[in-house]
Amino acid sequence: MIRDILVNLAQGVEKDVACDFAASLAATFGAHLTGLSVAYEIDVPPFYMGALPTDFIDAQVLENQAASEKASARFSASAAAAGISHEVRTLSASLGVAANSFAEMARLFDVTVVCQPDPDRPGPEEVISETVLMESGRAVLIVPYVQTKPFTAERAVVAWDGSRPAARALAEALPLLHRTKTVEVFRVTRGEDDDEAGAEVVRHLARHGLTAAVRKLPVGSGESVASAILNEVADQGADLVVMGGYGHSRLREMIIGGVTREILSTMTVPVLMAH
Repeated sequence: MIRDILVNLAQGVEKDVACDFAASLAATFGAHLTGLSVAYEIDVPPFYMGALPTDFIDAQVLENQAASEKASARFSASAAAAGISHEVRTLSASLGVAANSFAEMARLFDVTVVCQPDPDRPGPEEVISETVLMESGRAVLIVPYVQTKPFTAERAVVAWDGSRPAARALAEALPLLHRTKTVEVFRVTRGEDDDEAGAEVVRHLARHGLTAAVRKLPVGSGESVASAILNEVADQGADLVVMGGYGHSRLREMIIGGVTREILSTMTVPVLMAH
């Protein structure tokens, strides 16, 4: 069961979609919700320090502190409205230190909720989400920045490729899958394929009291796996995707693209990932 949830609190927004989604998730499971609010420090290289006026730095520090306090207050109001047990933790740190600290915190939570990076509003979300996914060792639930609905998981698509990250994601997603009405094991295949792989996933889920169907979609070498997954999500009207994150090294994924990065940039429903 999910009893302990962590969420990263957004700043500079009127509505924190990850915060509200995490509150609804906690209410569904009767879980405790912890929000982390960061007052980001200005990370200025030493050779630039002399070029920045002291009053500018002081003003920026005060602005970031105020933004953190506003995020904390918004979180407390959202959690109180949901009627859940909650607490706020605060941290003053640079983005890199904050991301690593958040990942370390996440190791002692059942699931961590973060927001998808918004390409029209650059912020810390991309660094936070990638770091917690790679370094926490736990499941990460990424919420689209356009999310409006509270948590629901009536129809889930499990993107299965047989990899270690996919196996971790499936195991961590079991409490969520028990809330669904329909589970589909979706397999994107290229070339020769093991027809029994999907059936083995269905067998495993059946032992957990879950009924699932398998759908296999062959794609050509030039076709996008991420697009195939997202198209299936749209076709099925799914409201949750479960998949492994970063099957290759993060550096390689950053250089050549990769399914994880493409999903993170184009996802339209919440995605539970694990590495």
